[in-house]
Amino acid sequence: MTNAAVVVLLFSGVLNKPAPVTTDVYIGNNGPYRFLVDTGAQSSMIDPKLASELHLAPEFRVELVTAQSSQMVAGAKLHTLRVGPATLPESEILFHQITEPRRLDQSIRGVLGLSALSGLNFALTPSTGKLDLKADRPAGEVMKLSRVEDRIAVQAQMGDEMLTLILDSGTSNVVLFRTPAAMAKTRSIASNFTTIEGARSVTPTTWTSEMIFTDRLRLGTLPASIVERNGSQVDGLLPASVFKKVYVDQGRGEVVVVR
Repeated sequence: MTNAAVVVLLFSGVLNKPAPVTTDVYIGNNGPYRFLVDTGAQSSMIDPKLASELHLAPEFRVELVTAQSSQMVAGAKLHTLRVGPATLPESEILFHQITEPRRLDQSIRGVLGLSALSGLNFALTPSTGKLDLKADRPAGEVMKLSRVEDRIAVQAQMGDEMLTLILDSGTSNVVLFRTPAAMAKTRSIASNFTTIEGARSVTPTTWTSEMIFTDRLRLGTLPASIVERNGSQVDGLLPASVFKKVYVDQGRGEVVVVR
């Protein structure tokens, strides 16, 4: 069973607080319930209390892996999730406490992971915290997307290296799972790092070198936390919030971004 992805929600120190993307989710005829939209997570999650209220029965147990912990959690497959009039693809939803999302917004009752949006085209507008399943494809810079670890990844060049980065609407800042050579001499400071289940640690926080995505799309120096993760197929997480709008065109295998 696929493990849940690393989900980063809060940094302190030099980094900014996140601007979360949320949406209203219906479960069957019940709802709406406010869910955090996290494209950096493979699976969705639901507050166990809400799962109990809805009489959702666990069907399996999977290992939930984050940057700081690993634990077995119960889950079920649902085909009754809706966002507005749109029925979402059948996806697994894990019964798990969502401590950090509720620190951001007490009304949040779950996390909508990427598997719930599988095959759908959608737009994220981080400045307004909006998910739009009916948005038109905007004019912007186009990047090819790939699926790595069941998530959406894009390529960025930093110095002489190519980095594979997960497009993540659930993190506020860049997270790197190793230190690229172009950043090796960059001074770092300590910063608090918090995952979705509330685990905290102190990690090195530094600054990226320029990242080149296309000839016309380049990101300059950005704060980045270094969270060592051995064995990962990706080099880190790219927050959707560095763009004004992100349009994921899964039909064409492209990500369109507006700066």
